[in-house]
Amino acid sequence: MELELTDMQGLAIRGHGHLPHAHYVLMRFTGVQETKAYLKELMPLVTHAGDKAPEVARQVAFTYSGLAFLQLPAFTLGSFSREFREGMTESHRQFILGDTGEHAPNDWAWGGDPSDIHLLLMLFAPNDEALGQLVTTELTRASSFGVILRISLPTGMLHDQKEHFGFRDDISRPLITELVKSKDTGNAPTYPMGEFIMGYKNLYDEYAPSPLVSKDSPGSQVLLPHPDYPDFMDLGRNGTYLVFRQMQQEVVRFWDYLKSQAQTTDEAIALASKMVGRWPDGSPLVRCPFASDPSLAEENDFGYWEEDRSGLKCPLGSHIRRTNPRDHLVTETSQKDSAEMVAKHLMLRKGRPYGEPLAETMEVSDLMIAQEDGKERGLHFICLVTDLRRQFEFVQNNWVNFHKFGGSEQDADPIIGNHYQKDQVITDRFSIPAYPIRRRLENMPNFVKVRGGAYFFFPGLKACQFIANYDGI
Repeated sequence: MELELTDMQGLAIRGHGHLPHAHYVLMRFTGVQETKAYLKELMPLVTHAGDKAPEVARQVAFTYSGLAFLQLPAFTLGSFSREFREGMTESHRQFILGDTGEHAPNDWAWGGDPSDIHLLLMLFAPNDEALGQLVTTELTRASSFGVILRISLPTGMLHDQKEHFGFRDDISRPLITELVKSKDTGNAPTYPMGEFIMGYKNLYDEYAPSPLVSKDSPGSQVLLPHPDYPDFMDLGRNGTYLVFRQMQQEVVRFWDYLKSQAQTTDEAIALASKMVGRWPDGSPLVRCPFASDPSLAEENDFGYWEEDRSGLKCPLGSHIRRTNPRDHLVTETSQKDSAEMVAKHLMLRKGRPYGEPLAETMEVSDLMIAQEDGKERGLHFICLVTDLRRQFEFVQNNWVNFHKFGGSEQDADPIIGNHYQKDQVITDRFSIPAYPIRRRLENMPNFVKVRGGAYFFFPGLKACQFIANYDGI
C-alpha cells in the first residue's frame, strides 16, 4: 500500500532535523465553539509529510480530555484505546510505567492532572529568531480564541547529536519497510509502517485498532472507510498515538556516582559506557568492548545472539540492550524467536533534549568536573506507536524497570530506570558480567527523573479536519 504522505503530519516520517530549534506548547481549551474556530484556522497550517523541507513546521496532538472537551461523538471517544482514554497517570499505570517514588505524577511539573492539558502544539524553525516569531504568532493566535497556555517547553539539539550525560544519542531507529525499498539496509531488519502509523498493515499482517466515526456523523465524509469495518470511517488513518515524557537528567549526580565507583577517569567512563551500552562517541561495546572506535560512531547493524550472548562485551542490563534487545532475549530459545519478539515492541522515537549543557563542549571529561549550576536539563522523550500497551508500556514495564530482566535479580535500567529498595524489592544495582566473577554496582540513585508526561492522539490531516469541523452531538 502506498503511503499517503500528504495526509500524515510531517513528524510521522521525518524528525524535522533541518529545523534544529523547536518549542513544545501545551495548552488548554476554555470554550467549545471558540476552540473549534481556532482549530479551523490552525489546521490548514499543519505541516504534512509530503513537504520534505518546510521553512517552519507546526504539528498538533490531542489528549483524550481535549477530544472529549470538543464533544466528539461518544462512540468515537469510546473507540480510542483504553490506555489513551485512562491516561498516563491512572493509578495502575503508574506502577506499570515505574512512575512511583521520585517519578510519581504528584511531583510532576505538568501532566499530573490529565484534564489540565488538551493540546500539544509542536513548533520547529531553522534559528532562534524564526522560532521566536513562530511561537509569538501561535500563542497570539491561541489566546485570541481563549486557548490558554499551560506549559511552554523550549527544546533543541546538542553538539554532536549528544544527550546531556555526554553520550551520542538517537542512533538506533527502526527502518520502515515502505521508506527504504531502494536502499541497501545491509543485515538490518525493516518494519512495516503499520507498527507506527495507523491505516497500514503491521507485523501481524493486520491493521492496528483505530478510532472510528459513524458514517452518519456530521463531517464524516472527509474521512475514508476503515478497511476492516467499511461501515465506519477511519479517524486514525495516517495518525497514531504519541507518548510524551519530560525526563530531567541529573548530570552531576550521574558522573559523581561513576567517579565514586572508579579509580581513574578512564575507568569511570568505561563503567558509564557499560551502563549505556555504547561509548560516548556512539560506538557500540559489542563491536569494540575495550575502547571506543570513532569509525563505528554510527554503527547500528549488529546483534547480540552470535556476538555477545553472555553480555561480556555489552552487559545484558545495559540501557541499549533493555530498550532494544535486538536478537537476544534470555526468555527465548532461538535467535529468530528473540528477534520476532523484540520487533513487536519497537517504537519510533522523535524526541529532543532541552536545557543548556552543563559543559559547553559536551565532552565527558569536562562534564565530569563541572559544578552543579541549578539549571534543569534533560530529554523530551517523544515516540510514536499504534499500540500503547504492546509497545511503549510493555518496554517500560518488562524491560526498563523489571528488576529481573536478562537473568538479573536486583537491576532496573541503569540510566532511565526507577532505582529504589522497597518492600523487599531492590532495583538500584547494575550487574556487569565478567569472567570469572561479575562486578556489581550498588546503591545507584535515580539519574533521570520524570517531570511530566501524557498520551496524545497524533492525527492525520483529514482527521484534523474532522476534529476541527465536527459540530454534532
